[in-house]
Amino acid sequence: MANDARHVVVLGIDGLRPDLVTESNMPHLAALAKDGTWNRRHTTVFPSETRGALTALATGATAQVNGIAGNQFYVRGTSPDQVFTETTHDWWAADERLAGNLVKAPSISEVLHQAGRPFAVVTSSGPGALPALNWKGQQRGQTGFNVRHPQIGYPHSFAARAHRSLKIPAGGTSADGPMMAFRVFEREVWPYDKPAASILWCTEVDSVSHLHGLQSSQLLAEMRACDDVIGELRAWRDAQPERDSITLFIVSDHGHVTIGGTVNVADALCQAGFKAAASFNDHATQVLVRPGRAVGLWLKQDDPALMRDIRDFIMEQVWFGGAFSPASEPGSISGTVDGSLALELLGAGGERAPGLFVHLGKTPADDQADQAGHVDSVFYDPGGYDLRMGGGTHGGLHRGEFTAVLAGYGAGLAQGQVSDAPSSITDIAPTILSLLGIDAPKTMTGRVLGGDASESEELAYAEILSAGAHKTTLLRGIERQGHFHVSEGGIQ
Repeated sequence: MANDARHVVVLGIDGLRPDLVTESNMPHLAALAKDGTWNRRHTTVFPSETRGALTALATGATAQVNGIAGNQFYVRGTSPDQVFTETTHDWWAADERLAGNLVKAPSISEVLHQAGRPFAVVTSSGPGALPALNWKGQQRGQTGFNVRHPQIGYPHSFAARAHRSLKIPAGGTSADGPMMAFRVFEREVWPYDKPAASILWCTEVDSVSHLHGLQSSQLLAEMRACDDVIGELRAWRDAQPERDSITLFIVSDHGHVTIGGTVNVADALCQAGFKAAASFNDHATQVLVRPGRAVGLWLKQDDPALMRDIRDFIMEQVWFGGAFSPASEPGSISGTVDGSLALELLGAGGERAPGLFVHLGKTPADDQADQAGHVDSVFYDPGGYDLRMGGGTHGGLHRGEFTAVLAGYGAGLAQGQVSDAPSSITDIAPTILSLLGIDAPKTMTGRVLGGDASESEELAYAEILSAGAHKTTLLRGIERQGHFHVSEGGIQ
């Protein structure tokens, strides 16, 4: 990859599912992908949830390395409660609880700071997105701002200037968030700092997907609003004297799939006689449950017999869609729980991993259909979220939620290239650093993208199957250069 890039701008559209990108829905993105690069087999991380995925983007590593497993998780030996990442307060409280070791891998923010290169993040997202993308950036003197929550911004002189010059209400922007985020970058970040790397992150597509579903007019409107920003971003680049040294990436952190059924796994376990809850605050609790599309289970005490009983119960449920647990031994595809696959296959092992991750499956297909075209809908454990039937969700391994958008244009990238080579959200940070001529730390397990063969490349498709139980968990993916790239998972 040629190192002729001096500046990289990433525009992230939270929850944008790549098969929804068409010339009619998002003409600017379709044109940018046609003129630049488009990755057709780009995926996120497991669990496919925003704050875990954004941390993976920033650190170039999966949860197994960076420690942030989705939007919430449990860490043994620190507190009876789960770690949450929804607000900036959650991040800092968790970091205090973990003695400054919440995020266990350096991010692109830290690497650029060490290289003496400026970095900026502007979001129109919930308050937890900014720390995921620029953890501790304020302490490094870097730039961060959230147009929906303008009290979250740094340095203070920049935040005050942006707030006043763009007339952002004190309560935040409630409409046109993506365009406002771009305006903050265009008018208040770029002219002053010209960052080596900038990330603009917009949540609106994700929000309306959750609330209104994948065929809603609201979703189409937000997709077109984000596409307008892509058009503005490309026009901005083309107007810059430095345009030949500016690279653009358009990305998403996950897709969506339709909710066809809901379940409260903690309640189901309790009804079956197990003592399950969302924390270990009650001394009688045996099992801590993390909700979502991928439900995490931690036992208070190591008890293989209890875990087998839980496994047997869960595998009999209509909502069961796969089982994953820490590897039975290093390098094994089998998990410690019989009938499960190793979490390490998904980059989700490590000391913070649950004893069992239960992937929730597809709903019966008699009258359900995924509204974006896949003939599936799925079960979901909403926990404390108010998500309902027919809305969108994510967090698991269904192709609709596990795939993500990656398009690129500009300095250092090919023109008119469509790649079928598998790629991951963890590849973005090392690719940015390579474009900038900066060495990536060894913790960035993602690879540098570029120079891949196009759709003519022969790919070796493969499946990994669990053994030892009457319901078989499977992962589908591609074997490439000695590595198995997961594309989807479920049960056989």
